[in-house]
Amino acid sequence: TRVRSSAASDVYKRQFRITAFIILVLLVLQYILGMVANLEVQLPSGNVSSWVFGHSIIIQLHIYLGTLLIVGALVALILSLVARHSVGIVSAVAGLALLVFAWLSGVQFLVTQQNDLSLRMAIGFMGAFIAYLLGYFFSRVHSSKSSQSEQEGTLGSVQK
Repeated sequence: TRVRSSAASDVYKRQFRITAFIILVLLVLQYILGMVANLEVQLPSGNVSSWVFGHSIIIQLHIYLGTLLIVGALVALILSLVARHSVGIVSAVAGLALLVFAWLSGVQFLVTQQNDLSLRMAIGFMGAFIAYLLGYFFSRVHSSKSSQSEQEGTLGSVQK
């Protein structure tokens, strides 16, 4: 059963790694949409929450992608918890917290249009990107080391 649970854990670790990679790609797209919105969209003064959904497809896509990123972050966290993958758990918790921070900053920005909230979105993005990049990288290093030690253990038992 130990081999079976280890194999199942490895599957979830691989799934976490794939999810982290997808989140990284989506974060890059989110960054591009945010920059296009910043450069191209002229917001009217005041609360533009309802205006956005009738006038700006770029900001709508930015909002939808941000929400999808939070869903992806929850999936990454669940996968890392099921796998009991400590690197994944730390990465997923940090990434989720930073994505929620960026998302809430964006919601506040639509209401107030204060520039510091745009900076907070950028900080949340950068922190989440680093968290998932490290989670992706160290998941690879961790899994290759564990599979090497498993192979050595198998070879050792065969040779005996």
